Amino acid sequence: MIILKTYLRKKFILAYFLRHYIFWILAFFIQRLTFVLYYSRSFAEAGVTRGIESFWHGLQLDFSLAGYFALLPFLVLIIQYFTGGSFFKVFIKWYTLILIILTVIISGSDLGLYTNWGVKLNYRAVSMLAYPAEAFETIQSAPLFLLTVIMLLQGIVCWILYKVIVAPVTGWRFHDRGKVEFSIGMLAAAAAIVISIRGGIQQIPVNESAAYFCPLPIANHAAVNTTWHLFKSISKNSGDGDVNIYSYLPLQEAKELVQELYAVPGADSTISILKEPAPNVVFIQLESFTAGVVEDLNGDSGVTPVLDRLIDQGLLFTNIYASGVRTDQGIIALLSGFPAQPQTSIIYQPDKIEHLPFLSLEFKKKGYENNFYYGGELGFGRFSTIAYHAGFDRVIGEDDFSEARQFNKWGVDDKSLFEKFAHESKTFTQPFFSYVITSSSHEPFTVPMEPVFEGNSLEEKFKNACYFTDQSLGELLDSIKNTAWYEHTLFVLVADHGHVLPLNSRFDEPARYHIPLLLFGEVLKDEYKAVRINTLGSQTDIAGTLAKQLGLNDKLFTWSNDLLLPQRQQFAFYTFDDGFGWLTPGGTVIFDNRAQKVLQNSVSGDLESNLRKGKAYMQMLYDAFLKY
Repeated sequence: MIILKTYLRKKFILAYFLRHYIFWILAFFIQRLTFVLYYSRSFAEAGVTRGIESFWHGLQLDFSLAGYFALLPFLVLIIQYFTGGSFFKVFIKWYTLILIILTVIISGSDLGLYTNWGVKLNYRAVSMLAYPAEAFETIQSAPLFLLTVIMLLQGIVCWILYKVIVAPVTGWRFHDRGKVEFSIGMLAAAAAIVISIRGGIQQIPVNESAAYFCPLPIANHAAVNTTWHLFKSISKNSGDGDVNIYSYLPLQEAKELVQELYAVPGADSTISILKEPAPNVVFIQLESFTAGVVEDLNGDSGVTPVLDRLIDQGLLFTNIYASGVRTDQGIIALLSGFPAQPQTSIIYQPDKIEHLPFLSLEFKKKGYENNFYYGGELGFGRFSTIAYHAGFDRVIGEDDFSEARQFNKWGVDDKSLFEKFAHESKTFTQPFFSYVITSSSHEPFTVPMEPVFEGNSLEEKFKNACYFTDQSLGELLDSIKNTAWYEHTLFVLVADHGHVLPLNSRFDEPARYHIPLLLFGEVLKDEYKAVRINTLGSQTDIAGTLAKQLGLNDKLFTWSNDLLLPQRQQFAFYTFDDGFGWLTPGGTVIFDNRAQKVLQNSVSGDLESNLRKGKAYMQMLYDAFLKY
């Protein structure tokens, strides 16, 4: 230790860079410690040692990011030496201050995001900043004051560390060193920077898997350097790219495995459930309506009384899973039958969207009038891009409502949305296809209703918001039941995705993705009313199923697996930040791509066979995403 202190005081080039690394490793230590303490309850349940281990396993990524941060000072030192200047001291002060502010904000944002998303701050979250008002509404459920205090304290501590460790040597100019000595020192520093960025001298540069050390996701996420992860996520997704990062198997093998999943043995014997060949269709996409709030799906009781009543009149699919975790993924899965992709969303690449099939376009070919209703800003989530490309004749968004009806930054509440739809539906030309997107059950769960569930926790707020949407749905149905078109209409109710509440589901477990799917209306054949179908399926299967029932071109929806086909192979697939869940009647496999590990396995049979199918599906899905 005495030798190290002596060396650090000497005017050596490597001494400066050593101080640089010590400072940033301590700064990242503080940010990781904050994460572990903030989620101490989760670590206490899993074992305190997991939290401690995360510090050790996160060091490689910490050194890697510190190496990236050293690149610019390295270049500036060279410029100062050969120009004879003395600007490095001022530069490094402001450079470090900016990086401290940046990493502290990223760290604090990660704390707020992780509670609801269960993933590290990533490209998808940052892309929401294009709509600051909506982004603010999303994070309002987080304790903003506490997070602000945490970020301020982190920043102050990091700045003190900088003053103690780095600032004393920023005035070193190295002009008393000869060019040979200076060059040797800088070459050694360059080698150290390159090695640290790569995470060592191994053949493959370091990646997130280096920080994954146990089956507990939160411990692995604590080990992952948040800033490093965010920059990597942005670099992966900011461009189109042409490399399939999920190439697990030989291409032909993967293709054959996926084809087998959709193969239909024998003649197509889809069950016909409709009385009319071309009924109107009202498709209602319910924000965050997890199965956890629906009593008939083993959820909490009393949250959705209207939906419970409709279930007794309609056809309920009890075993359906969302494709992803966000609305931008859900709307594509529902309208196009295209599964969600990890880390990114096809919705943010308009040129790719143009190659997707859309239910609304197929309805249009059959002479349907198409209507799109959303109470929020159409630009958010690229809803306007989808609506206009997908052939909707009437597109209603936030600007079509009076200011008096604006309830929060998401736009109008669901009651106002349904009222507008009910009023304007009198002018629709039959047959019509209407797509209605609710939003009141989105964070921060503020609704114009006296609370039904007493309490101020997020769980009570969420249940009250779902209750409000359910109540508004009931009022909609009451207001339209005497219209000329009501008895000729099929209603489809389905969630865009699940939610962590009210079950406090982990981000990667199936309960987080379990959602309701209900078909009801006078056009249902009597034998399919008050019926429950337990077949295992995905949100992506709805498009193909409806297309088949309504005589549309169901062959376009190649990722849809007809839910009413008795011979279908039962499976569901969902993605999270950088992994997937693969569900079959035989069990569930959850695979984390970064760690290259199976996080959960409940398959009673051949695990490897099931895992290969899930990997093949992920590989071919991403291949299709790249080719669109």
